Formats: sequence, structure tokens, C-alpha cells
Amino acid sequence: MVSLVALLLGALLWVPGWALRCYGDSGQPVDWFVIYKLPAQSGPGNEARKGLRYRYLDGSSGGWRDGAGPINSSEGAVGRSLQPLYRANASQLAFLLYNDQPPKPVWAPDTSSNGHAKGILLLDQEGGFWLIHSVPRFPPLPSSGAYTWPHNAQTYGQTLICVSFPLTEFTKIDLYAGWLAEALGADLQVQFWPNSQGTLPSNCSGPFKVLNVNQTSFPGPAGPTFHSTEDHSKWCVAPREQWACIGDMNRNHGEEHRGGGTLCAQLPAIWKAFQPLVKTFNPCMDNPRAKKPGE
Repeated sequence: MVSLVALLLGALLWVPGWALRCYGDSGQPVDWFVIYKLPAQSGPGNEARKGLRYRYLDGSSGGWRDGAGPINSSEGAVGRSLQPLYRANASQLAFLLYNDQPPKPVWAPDTSSNGHAKGILLLDQEGGFWLIHSVPRFPPLPSSGAYTWPHNAQTYGQTLICVSFPLTEFTKIDLYAGWLAEALGADLQVQFWPNSQGTLPSNCSGPFKVLNVNQTSFPGPAGPTFHSTEDHSKWCVAPREQWACIGDMNRNHGEEHRGGGTLCAQLPAIWKAFQPLVKTFNPCMDNPRAKKPGE
């Protein structure tokens, strides 16, 4: 059986009183935020061509917003949240940086046999945050002294989700193994990196359908719209049950036996932001034509 580690959060509660937590694009602490780094695309602006634009979402943003600046800025949500790693007193923090494609010059060859997992845990004596992402060679090592965005992660789309926790909640995280669709009790539409060997097709053999996203489109005339082959992000959304998940696993044969993580939240703000992004998906093999949601 395929093993998939998941963190299920029915509600994300921020308990005030500690300083180490996720910071939003506004510069203020937030319970959670989601970043969707857009693929590099032709168009006006150097940031679009270089793949440095992103969309931002948190509990009070009212849906997707344009990022406060380029993703490589230390003034945005990701850079600001990670600043404690690069300060002189970073040795007073507890942190775990895990990435199956670590930043150089760490000697750790890319491997297809170990975990396919990417994330950051940052803690002090009162609390901290967990950031799950899809970004290779990220984040920069604390010894580098500064936050940057890796050049190798500019071309394709990426996702990051940051969740704040008081210290007591880190001991209550419910980790379990199983099929994600069955665990959530919902059909899922899944965006993942399809440019690898052994990609798994959409699956309708179980009690719940798992359908591969073919095209993603942000609302509004400016979009953008892009194909899954341009998108290294990993997320899924239930069409009806208001579950949305963001993680670091692909759907292919090679990762069936590799560890990884997915953070799932039944929060209306996240579900309402991700559910409309699915423009087309690949149906099961009995009808290979890409479909739009609702068809």
C-alpha cells in the first residue's frame, strides 16, 4: 500500500504570546499563509519573465492577492518569516530544514530511493511554525547569512504553506499513513509535477476519485493560466467537501515508496481560493479528453 504522511487540521488556531511564527505580506504575524509562486511567463515586467511573481493568501486577505514584491525579497511573507534563521542569535532556536534536494554546498546527492519531502520547522521555547513547500535547494543554509530564492526554482510554479503553532501543539500533531482520498472521505483533484517517469494516471477504481489537474487558472482577466508541465507545486483540492492540501509529494510510481508530507486543512478560506484554480483535469482512462470541473 502506498504510504502518505498527512497532517490533518480541522482548525488552525493562533494563540498569542510568542514571537516566532508565520509573518504575512503585511509584516504582521498570521495564523497561516499560502504562497503560490507563479511560473515564469512572457509579459510586462522583469519579475514575470524571471518567475519571481507570486499570489498570496491568508485568513484575512479575502482570497488571492498579488504578492507584496518579488518572491526573493526579504520583506515578503516567506523572507520575513525565515529571517530568524539568518540572525546572529539563530543558535538559540531549534530548527529542522529538510529537503530531498538540499541547497548547495550540502553534500547529499539527489536520490530517488529516500523521502521526497521539503519543509522547515522553526521553534523557540514558546512556539514556532511549520512551513511545507515544493522548492528544490531551499531554504538557504543559516550560515549563508541571508534569505534568498534559488535560481533553479524560478522557472516553474511552486507552493508554500506556513502554519503557526504554540509549542504545546507540536506534540499533538496527528500523523498517520494511508490513502489521502479515503482519509478525507472525498474526491480529489491533484496538481503535481508531471514531468517525471512513471506518472500515475487519474484513478477512479476506489470509492473516491483522484483526478490529475491538467491546467491551472487564476481568476480575473490577468490570470495567469498555465499547464501542469510548467508547475512544480504540489496541492490538491476536494471539489465539494472543502478540503485543500498542500505538500511535497508527486503522483508517480517512483514516489510510492518514498516518505513525504501533506498538510490538509478544512478551512473555507483556503478551499475557496484553491477550488476555482482547477481549469481542466484528466479524467480516468475510459475517457482521456481533458475535462473542465462540472463536466
